[in-house]
Amino acid sequence: MMFTDKAARIHTATDQNRIFAAAILTALSVMPATAFAADSGYRTEYGISVFGITIARSELNTRITNNAYALDGSFHSSGVARIFDSTKGSIAINGNMRKQGTAAAVQPVSYLTTYRSGKKHKRTAISFKNGSVSAFDNQPPIRKNDPWVETRPDDLKAVFDPISAMMITSPTSAAVCNRTLQIFDGQTRAQIRLSPAGTEAFSIKDFDGTAITCNAKFVPVSGYEKDKKSVRYLADKSKITISFASLNTDKQGAGIYAPVAASVGTQIGTVKVRATRFEQTK
Repeated sequence: MMFTDKAARIHTATDQNRIFAAAILTALSVMPATAFAADSGYRTEYGISVFGITIARSELNTRITNNAYALDGSFHSSGVARIFDSTKGSIAINGNMRKQGTAAAVQPVSYLTTYRSGKKHKRTAISFKNGSVSAFDNQPPIRKNDPWVETRPDDLKAVFDPISAMMITSPTSAAVCNRTLQIFDGQTRAQIRLSPAGTEAFSIKDFDGTAITCNAKFVPVSGYEKDKKSVRYLADKSKITISFASLNTDKQGAGIYAPVAASVGTQIGTVKVRATRFEQTK
């Protein structure tokens, strides 16, 4: 009986929170921290769980050539979640590396994600120019339910896709969480306001070190239904943490940081994401 109840609640999670779960998947499937060396390749894998049961997995391959980066990956439902609703998707991102002081920072050029869940199919494409959105398209078109907060032209300036936004260049490890991430996923424009929460040991395949944990505040800006309960819960009640780690820091902790774990409170339970594999392929 307990298993049946949990399974039903997991089904509810994958149905009512699919967009947010997909955002968490893509936001964590990011370029590894050492991926700024030219002519290099990396593979990362993540698991997503609810109530301690894995419901989805994600894999990502990263390629770096000269001053550009390219990422392609997939995500799919796993375990008991597949019994109720089989979900599969893919993601592809291309961008440039630009100088930011003495460090390198990412600047996305294109973002494409597609997924199929049962008979439902969705495709989102975003193009960027000089750090701002130049065009975007959703198929099928977004269904805008009143009261809808419309996205304004200024909302699309100086933003990143959900993956590129999580590639953090920091002068010190202590400064990783002192920032606000500006994100646009093709529908919703949001801010993720980070604040320090502490450090912890973190160990996975090919990495054994320290993770910087941030509290995260989800702030919707536009492109959402104002009275939607799931959005209001994330903005007003959800407890969110994101842990970052780096493999290329100096003595002060300066380097490029990428997420290795996250915990997100939702109406049906806490969604947890954790890196399970990280290896250099080239």
